[in-house]
Amino acid sequence: MHGTHGESSQAACLGPAPRWRRPHRAVIAAAVLLLAGLGVAGCQGHASPAAPGSTAGSPAPSGGLHSAVAAPPALEWSAARVPLPADATGVSGQYVSLSDVSCPEVGQCVAVGFDKASGGVYQGLVETLADGTWTPTAVSAVSSKKGVATLSAVTCPARGTCVAVGSAATTAGALAPVIETLSAGRWDPVKPPLPGDAMRTASATLDDISCPAAGTCVATGWYGNESGLRSGYVDTLASGNWTAASAPLPADAAPEQNSSTASTFLAAVACTGTGTCVAPGQYMDASGQTRAFIDTLAGGTWTATAAPLPADAATTAQVAALWAIDCPATGTCVAAGHYIKRGGQPRFLTDTLSGGKWTASALSLPADAAADQKWSQNQATTVGGLACESVGYCVATAGYVTKTNVVAPLIETLSGGTWTALKAPLPADAITGSGPSNGTYLDLDTCPGAGSCLIVGSYPSADGTVEGLVETAVAR
Repeated sequence: MHGTHGESSQAACLGPAPRWRRPHRAVIAAAVLLLAGLGVAGCQGHASPAAPGSTAGSPAPSGGLHSAVAAPPALEWSAARVPLPADATGVSGQYVSLSDVSCPEVGQCVAVGFDKASGGVYQGLVETLADGTWTPTAVSAVSSKKGVATLSAVTCPARGTCVAVGSAATTAGALAPVIETLSAGRWDPVKPPLPGDAMRTASATLDDISCPAAGTCVATGWYGNESGLRSGYVDTLASGNWTAASAPLPADAAPEQNSSTASTFLAAVACTGTGTCVAPGQYMDASGQTRAFIDTLAGGTWTATAAPLPADAATTAQVAALWAIDCPATGTCVAAGHYIKRGGQPRFLTDTLSGGKWTASALSLPADAAADQKWSQNQATTVGGLACESVGYCVATAGYVTKTNVVAPLIETLSGGTWTALKAPLPADAITGSGPSNGTYLDLDTCPGAGSCLIVGSYPSADGTVEGLVETAVAR
């Protein structure tokens, strides 16, 4: 999910549009948002962010962090459909999507997203893993009859303590940001503040969150200001209070009208410590192209820099975005998304921070990838999720178009300086077919321990529904 705008984790695959959390957030979710007439932004990838004072550097020939530390064991993946709340099961046109997952411990995880409940109402969905079983919980405080309502990101600093963010359509048809906190076994809503210049009737979303310490969080998204322009913003929790601020853009950013196809957003955030965060996203430059950028928080100030692109990047008609980020150590980060190379084809993008400099690399497509990735049609060729268990070892989620026009899910693993692609397994009831409506989409992932990773997303089922998906990895 992307496009020229950058909206929700799902909008990412819509080209000049944003993504949900996330692609991702992904194409299907983005399509739902567009059909609802709503613009959404931001995809997320969780982790700890980078060191202050980093700068954009020249592209590197290959991407990845190198480390002498032994990589975790090889992973064996399996796929399963997640259970649903009673008011969602069997609903006509059932649609379920998971957009993020957080595991404070191996075997103890919380995933979030949305489901379509009775009466056609979209509502926030929480899936909790304990003792080997997933248990669904509907979050009725995050619901809408006017359009999409979703929890797009979650982070759990400790077992039983989580913060989730997302958005929900209002009665007026706009999107409003939401925050939910888990404590003592109960999810409670918190009203997110908006920047002082926000237009109160305009849409706004929160697409990702990172909590480096108990009671300290940073959430990112986008909003429309009183001048009718789109901008990224951050909500910060400190000393029990949430405060909002507009996020800076690179010096070559052009003012962009707030609309369902706007390009400006912060998609993800990672904080390695209190006051030290990195947030990537997308913006429109003065030439009308969409570019990837990175905001860095250090010394109480956010600083924006344009993200570098590989040497073969197109110099015109560029549509680049960074949807996910993870920082396995302070000053060491990997951000991921997509860019357009010369000739107009999309490719997987990674930007790596090391030694205070960001460098860009392209990841190869699988052998069965179509020569024409049909960006204008599918916007599926992107890296949407990222988890780095340690320096030099990362797992990423991606999508691409096969030679038979199938939008296929992909798991990329970085080890020993090399990315290796693996076709994601599918549940037994999954169907495959040409076009984005028949695609399986992987969003965010997490690796809470050596030889243990999880990925969440959605897939089309043989019973005509779209179902929530969990991919689980164990040591081979």
